[in-house]
Amino acid sequence: MKHVFKDFTLLYIEDDEGVRHITLSILRRMFKETYEAQNGEAGYQLYLEKQPDIIITDIRMPKMDGITLSKKIRETDQETKIIITTAFSDERYLIEAVELNLERYIVKPLTKRNLIPALEKAVANITHEQKLFITEAFYYNYHTGLFYWDEESIDMTKKELLFLSLLVMHHERVVTYTEIEHQLWGEEYMSFNSLRTMVGFLRKKIPPHIITNISNMGYRLKIDQH
Repeated sequence: MKHVFKDFTLLYIEDDEGVRHITLSILRRMFKETYEAQNGEAGYQLYLEKQPDIIITDIRMPKMDGITLSKKIRETDQETKIIITTAFSDERYLIEAVELNLERYIVKPLTKRNLIPALEKAVANITHEQKLFITEAFYYNYHTGLFYWDEESIDMTKKELLFLSLLVMHHERVVTYTEIEHQLWGEEYMSFNSLRTMVGFLRKKIPPHIITNISNMGYRLKIDQH
């Protein structure tokens, strides 16, 4: 399962140098980028600088503990996945961890048996949040900026991709002809014939009835409520 982590970045915060070194030797082989910090303050600065996908932090650390760090992050960020580690099974900490929307609360020692499932859960949640499913098998991946049908990416021209991405970004409403012209054609003139031709070719590459034309207004995306 290690390959599932290769597209993601991780920040590991642990004040025990020996524990940090051993755990990092595992993590660095798994993730695209792995950053390390030895206390909460340094960890928070690295979080601001690197914007990692996942954070693993110890609870009891100098300068800023893991719960305080998590609270600080959660003031503005509900998306980054945070895993808390501790040498103590402390019920008070556990309750706070639940309230902070954390992925997992792991009692040390960290092993592949307790760490890997927590990381797999975090990555699964990120992956799910990164996708907009238009039909059961057709979706847009916010992370890659591509469309997939039965897990295969769809080959599109630049304008086709821009057009369909525009509909995704505003899938709750009609995207007007003016918006389409501005985003796809820029300073050039957009003829309705060229737009219809482009949409016609695009419709052949994706599931039917996804793109809806609203007369005299523009286009919108039809999300299948599967």
